[in-house]
Amino acid sequence: MITVDVPAPEYTIQERQFVVEKCAFINEIGAPRIPCRIVTIALPPGAVVTNVSFFGVRQKIGIADILPTAPPVALTDKGSSDPLQQFYNVQSQNIYMTDQEYPFLYGKMLSSGGMRKYSLVTVACFHFSYHPPTQTISVAPRITVTVEYREPHPPSERAQLWSQLRDDITFDAAARKIIFNWEDAISWYSTDTPRQAQGYYIIIPDALQNSVNSLVTWRQNQGYDVQLITIEYIASNITGDDLPQKIRNYLRQNMTDINYALLVGFSSDIPWRQMVPFNNDPYSPWNHPDYSPIPSDLYYAELTDHDTLSWNSDQDAYYGEVFNENFLLVGEDNPDYHADIHLGRIPFSDQGIIEDICEKTIAFDCNTDTDYKSSSLLAGALYYYANENNTGNARMDGADYCEQLMIDSILDRANAVSLYEKEGLRPCTLSCTDTLRRTNMIAYWQNKGVMYECHHGNVDVYARKLWAWDDGDSIPETNEITWPTSLYSGDVYQLDNDHPATCFLRSCLCGKPEATGLGASLLYRGASSVISSSRISWATGADYGGIPYHFYKWLMRDTTVSNGVIGNAYDMARTDFMDITSFWLPAYHYNLFGDPALRQYGRLTGVQDALTPQVTRHFNVYPNPTPGHITVHMPLAAGDNQQLYIYDECGRLVRNITVSYDNGRPLSIDLDVPCGVYFAVVKSAASAFCKKIVILQ
Repeated sequence: MITVDVPAPEYTIQERQFVVEKCAFINEIGAPRIPCRIVTIALPPGAVVTNVSFFGVRQKIGIADILPTAPPVALTDKGSSDPLQQFYNVQSQNIYMTDQEYPFLYGKMLSSGGMRKYSLVTVACFHFSYHPPTQTISVAPRITVTVEYREPHPPSERAQLWSQLRDDITFDAAARKIIFNWEDAISWYSTDTPRQAQGYYIIIPDALQNSVNSLVTWRQNQGYDVQLITIEYIASNITGDDLPQKIRNYLRQNMTDINYALLVGFSSDIPWRQMVPFNNDPYSPWNHPDYSPIPSDLYYAELTDHDTLSWNSDQDAYYGEVFNENFLLVGEDNPDYHADIHLGRIPFSDQGIIEDICEKTIAFDCNTDTDYKSSSLLAGALYYYANENNTGNARMDGADYCEQLMIDSILDRANAVSLYEKEGLRPCTLSCTDTLRRTNMIAYWQNKGVMYECHHGNVDVYARKLWAWDDGDSIPETNEITWPTSLYSGDVYQLDNDHPATCFLRSCLCGKPEATGLGASLLYRGASSVISSSRISWATGADYGGIPYHFYKWLMRDTTVSNGVIGNAYDMARTDFMDITSFWLPAYHYNLFGDPALRQYGRLTGVQDALTPQVTRHFNVYPNPTPGHITVHMPLAAGDNQQLYIYDECGRLVRNITVSYDNGRPLSIDLDVPCGVYFAVVKSAASAFCKKIVILQ
């Protein structure tokens, strides 16, 4: 048993406005929009949660106006909001008319499982409550969470897995970011013999193995232990109820070695797991296959427990059940959202296309042009007009989500092109580079390292939503709206494939795996990697920026933990989003097309491992560590010049110095850079030699 005390987040009440910093939300439709705190608690290695209890004492702190929680929003024009709106109306009326505080409980367990060697349980602590009749807010300054658990029997599979992971530090930096009781964790999980997983596993049909030869060689030269596993081998040699379970079981068996996994092949060759988010309802409350089941690769990335304890714990035919029909978190399964490996896929079974994607991946991975890599194309269309179809709903403009990335200094406004809706009735009022049109999407794509779009979409297109005319009632209605194309899958051949972009498509169905849609087409032409939606996309008011916001935050700004790697940034973004919203649908429907080990700023941090002693004796940097002054010795003949490059640990070029022959004397350099890890690199036509430098305060 472990007990932790969780303090309430900071809050203020001013003029009946309740403001809480750094909070999450209970997110129950129609209930008061009360903040909560979601924390992830570490348990001893291999521990299995048996019970979680919460204790607190609330006291009244003031009066405030708390509105009901709005329903999540489907980013589609398929009428999905109608049943949710009806439920919202009934639920909010019932809750606000009762003489009972909400929530009555002090907490709830959200998920249990692990992240590689760390056994975890994630809980929501309900410090705050609201009494609707009196509009009174109460707070428990501290909530005590007690977690009861059992440790695995030593001969069991679970105990053996954690024994193998004991020295693993592959996800330590990410774990430190999310674990609430980190001091407990380091006492349980510390090691004197740390080991970083170097496994890079490619699962591929036998007939396509040669198509990834260049990528295999590239990753091997960087120090990865690359393994090619055929889908035929897994199908014949690994136990499981079906092929997706066999693939997951294989990955679980080898998890201790794997850091990155790449699935190569069309969905008919490398199948997806179909998630059923609503209990026993494969086609969801809307009875439409565009909503559910949801193909999701999270199933292959989260490997802590066997299916019978997690993804299909009730052992019926439906995986990933987390909601009832009203989006309440009373699911019949117990999945976890903390990935144990970083995973992506190349969704093609054409050898030539795969070869082209691999070559482009390598070129992007080693490209250190920061002007290109940090430049962005942001395209924001209108999702919904205010009072559309007389619903009374608020306006929802994709431009707002694009702007937030620049407001928060995640993307540099000076290096961004923004395209917003400037046509029709009630267009976007924000200033932008140019108007949102198909011709501009294609023209401005050139030399962009990042592309983020917010549109309505379908399999092979994302499109604008334009209120073209009005019948005189000043209400935007379906028959008055047109859908001009912003980008079509056939347009990818006009995009700049020599300077591909890291893309996040926030439109519905562009990543549908049963067809070669826009997401896959962009991976082939125009994109270095693509995160797109396999079904209808969703958004929630608990976190309007959603997974895309967190993804670009980790990839472009907060790179200390992600190292600017696509797969790392995406998995951390999904965790952030779930830790705020506990809203599973985006965690299911967004998937990564591309190499999860791909670096936004190039990969140089593994180069020094490949250098031979003979080479390093002739290229020396000292002292090391250093407060900033270094002496560099390079072998040069009379009349020679050589370039010395200094990169930060994310691969960004910070200095470029020309070194000339000076009678064999070493070069003295003052590096005016912040403290941290850097790499001094000498490049020639045939090779690159590297020295790691540590800059101290």
